[in-house]
Amino acid sequence: MSRLLCLDDVALHYADTGKGDPVVLVHGGGNDLTYWDDHIDAFAERYRVVVYSRRYSEPNRNSPIDPHYGPPTDARDLAALITALELGPSHIVAHSIGGVAALFCAVHHPMLVRTLVLAEPPLLRWAADEDDGIVEWTRFLDGMWRPAGDAFRRGDPGDAMRIVTDYFVGDGTFARLPPKTRDRLMRNARDWEAFTTSSTPFPTLDRAEVGALDIPTLMFSAGRTVPLHRIVDDLLSEILPDVERVHLSDASHDIWSDRPLECRDATLDFLARRGR
Repeated sequence: MSRLLCLDDVALHYADTGKGDPVVLVHGGGNDLTYWDDHIDAFAERYRVVVYSRRYSEPNRNSPIDPHYGPPTDARDLAALITALELGPSHIVAHSIGGVAALFCAVHHPMLVRTLVLAEPPLLRWAADEDDGIVEWTRFLDGMWRPAGDAFRRGDPGDAMRIVTDYFVGDGTFARLPPKTRDRLMRNARDWEAFTTSSTPFPTLDRAEVGALDIPTLMFSAGRTVPLHRIVDDLLSEILPDVERVHLSDASHDIWSDRPLECRDATLDFLARRGR
């Protein structure tokens, strides 16, 4: 059962369980706080665990969609949640676009972040600035981002989520998804609508500010991910001053779903070693 946290301009559903140092789990695009259901008990044996739904994910009812929505918005929500729940410096475990929010939060509110665990945060503007990234950036915009946004604008969220899912995980994936997974994606299609129709979906995060972060970081990278994510992960790992990497060769971008035990065990080990 989730609770409702009312902040200045947003209401966020969250769940809070366990005792100890706080761990905040931040889901990626098209998901909600239930993304972490299979992991909460294991984390709660050692930590106070907070999961929440980002502002346009179920069961939140935040309207209307902010036309300028992006990771800085999510970062402000994350910082406000940590502050409102009086968590203090927290371990933040984040997947995909949730990881970009976590990085923005770490840069702008470093006293709230004890460690970071990131699974392929799409700092895609960074890739666009690289010689080997501009082609993939263009392919991403033309092959997924713009078509998905167009599908949402014409009122077809099903086609939009098909485009998004097949781009990240492989052609035909959406059609083969288990009903429970597909239902969750469709319930949270509004999350992707907010991003793909935003006027500022890819804000710049300054590389020098990221390089100045004095925060132990664990990065998960997938072998079957899209090339754009590989480029970003390599750039990020070179810039972060205190980083460990875990490569899972047979996982897709949805790495926590593909290899849940490996991700959880590696995260718990990292927090035990580096989270003091």
